[in-house]
Amino acid sequence: MKKTFAGLHARTICHATEDLDKVRLAMRNAVGEVEQRISKTEGHHGNPITILEASVDDPKALDEFFLRIGDATVKEMLDSLDNRIDDGCNLFLKLDKQAALLGNLQMARNDDAISIRIKVSAFPARCSIARGMVDEYLRSVRA
Repeated sequence: MKKTFAGLHARTICHATEDLDKVRLAMRNAVGEVEQRISKTEGHHGNPITILEASVDDPKALDEFFLRIGDATVKEMLDSLDNRIDDGCNLFLKLDKQAALLGNLQMARNDDAISIRIKVSAFPARCSIARGMVDEYLRSVRA
C-alpha cells in the first residue's frame, strides 16, 4: 500500500497561567507517545511562554493519530479539505487543546489549539493530488 503521509509536526504553547503537565498530556493525547521538545520564550508583555513541539514519522503512529480522531472531526476535515491543504501538499489542522486533554480530538474553535501540519506524500506534488489522497485515506480508515 502506498504511503499517504510523510510525517506530522505538532506545536502548541503553554502560557504562564497553564499547567505544563496538563498541556504535555493534551499533546500526548493528540500525537501519541513521542518525544516532546520544549523551548521557552517571552510574550509581547514579558510574560513567559513555553512552546511544545513533537514530530511523528512512523506510518503506524500516523495511522493511530487518525484513528484517535472522532467521526465528526473526520467529516469536518473531509468537508473542508480544499481549505486545509496548501500548495506544498501540507494538511493543516488545529485541535482543541482543552478537549485533547480529555482525550477528545476535535477541531479548535479558538486560538487555544494544538497546531498540526501533516506532509502528504503526493507525487507529483500537486495540491489536487494531495487532496485526493487525503480524501481516500480518511474514507478508508472509517470504512
